[in-house]
Parts: sequence; structure tokens; C-alpha cells
Amino acid sequence: MPSLHDVARIAGVSKSTVSRVINNEGSVNSGTRAKVLAAIQQTGFVLNQVAKDLKSQRTNLVGVIVPRITSHAVAAGVEGLSAVVEAAGMHVLLANSRLVHNKESEFIELFNQKRVAGIIIFATHVNESLLAEIRQSRAPVVVVGQDFSRFGIPSVVHDDFGVGIAAAQHLYDAGCRQFGFIGVRADDIAVDQLRYAGFATQTRQLIGSEPLFHSHGDFSVLSGRQQMAEQLRIHPECDGLFCATDDLAIGASQVLRENGIVAGHQVKLVSVGNDDKAALVTPSLTSFAYAFEGAGREAASLLLDLCHERKKAITKLMLGFSLMSRESCPAP
Repeated sequence: MPSLHDVARIAGVSKSTVSRVINNEGSVNSGTRAKVLAAIQQTGFVLNQVAKDLKSQRTNLVGVIVPRITSHAVAAGVEGLSAVVEAAGMHVLLANSRLVHNKESEFIELFNQKRVAGIIIFATHVNESLLAEIRQSRAPVVVVGQDFSRFGIPSVVHDDFGVGIAAAQHLYDAGCRQFGFIGVRADDIAVDQLRYAGFATQTRQLIGSEPLFHSHGDFSVLSGRQQMAEQLRIHPECDGLFCATDDLAIGASQVLRENGIVAGHQVKLVSVGNDDKAALVTPSLTSFAYAFEGAGREAASLLLDLCHERKKAITKLMLGFSLMSRESCPAP
């Protein structure tokens, strides 16, 4: 079996130079690098990854913790980060918390036991337990979706407050004056609290009062149905509805239709996510598109900078959004 010595001899360089090329460490000029890579190909040298991991005390794995594998946002985010991680010669190790909060802390501990190079968390909440586990992690951590930057933890977030403002303005411009918000769990700062805060801030500015209601549930279509049914009974005057996610909006639209109300006519409806389903349901959903795949790419890039100590990582990166106007609330 060819060895590091064989590669160095054929390339005419030292073993330390071969090692630097293999590990992408140190400054090796392009000519020397090309010689080493050609020698590796010629000899058929295969790096003993296990030995390398034992020596460095870390693997070439990036641990990724997600709340749901069925989520459009998560799937796009993992797609984006996987491309960056694999281009760096590393691999993704995925863990699904299934929205069980203490599972996130367990997975951080497990990934550290597995000596991953770094960890990316698609977080759904911010609490002391998760924060403590992140701070204790030997591997660097980047958070996606929730803002941990105030604790000094690099975070890639979306403009959830801004999208709430934009939703209220779009509904108002479409003629709505009686607003409602269908949300998720109250402890979800980004998806529930911030989106509603922006929404309520703008409704106060536009009509002098807050929305008629702010209901809570989970991320499912069923939850959208349940919340809409209850709020339609209590607030039949609602004519402008902002749903925190597309699935909630789909459920709400179904209930409206079952009660003889067509979304886009008597009640205007907007949501967030621009899931593939948004353009396929009837009526099609007016939805704010987030850069979910871009968030994954940015998170992976930040993490790799931390892993390789190339530069001081950005503490917080906020991504924007764009409006996809469709039948549930056409542009005026």
C-alpha cells in the first residue's frame, strides 16, 4: 500500500509538505500542490481518515440538528449547507429533534462525543438549557433561524420582524382593515413572536390598533384549520389574515372555503415560506419567500471559518425576503 513517503518521493517534496496539501493547511504554492496531487493520483495513495481524526482530535464531519425533516425551510437549508460542506471535503451528519427541545441539547453532547468539526443548529426556540449546551460545546456552533448573536453565538436569521411589517402593509393596500394572525408556539421567537410583533407594529401605524387576534398552534395544516375555525367563530369580521407559515395558511384557507368564504375575496390571506405547495393550492397563496437555501450556505461558510480559524466569524447575518403575489391576496 502506497505511503506518505512514496508520495513525497515521487513529488520531490518533504512529507510535511504532502501533509499540508492533504490537510489544506499552511501555504503551499500552486506548482508544488499540483505535483503532490499528481503523485497522490499516480500512487493511488488513500488517506487513513481514522488516523487523521485521532491525531487532530476531530473528524471531517459537520453535525446538523434539525427540528423536522419534513420542513421545506429545513430541507432547503440542508441542501445549501451540504453543498458548501462537501466542497470543503467534509460530510454532514444529520440529527432530527422532532421538535423535542431537550433533544437538541442531547445531540450537541452526542456530536461532541463523536468529535465533529462543527455543529449547525436549525433552532426553534431560545432557552437557558440550549444556550448552556452551546456554550459548553468543544466544537464551534452556528445557529440558523433564531438569534443567539446577543450571546456571542454566530447566527443566520431571516428578517421576521420586517416580514410582519410587509404583510400588514400588503393586506392594508389590498383593502383590509380587520386583521388577524395565526401563529405557532409562543416560545418560537422568530416564527411567532417577531413576525407578530412586526405585524402588530404596522397595524397600529396604519389603523391605530393591534390585530383582532394572535392565535397559537403548531406548524401543521391541521393546526391552521383548528385555529382558523376558532377565530372565524369569534371574529367573523376579520378580512385580512397573516399566517406565520404556508401550511398554516393552507389549513386556514380550507376552513374559509368550507364556510363559503374564498381567500382572496372576502378575506385576504398572506403567509411566509413560499413552499412549492403555495403555487399549487387553490386559491394559490400570496407568500413571502425566504432565502432558506442561502441561509444554509451562509451558516456552513461561517462554521468553516470558525473551524479553520481563517477569520473572525460574523456574529449575526440577517437575510431578506421577497413577496410572491398570488390569488389569496393579489397585488392591488
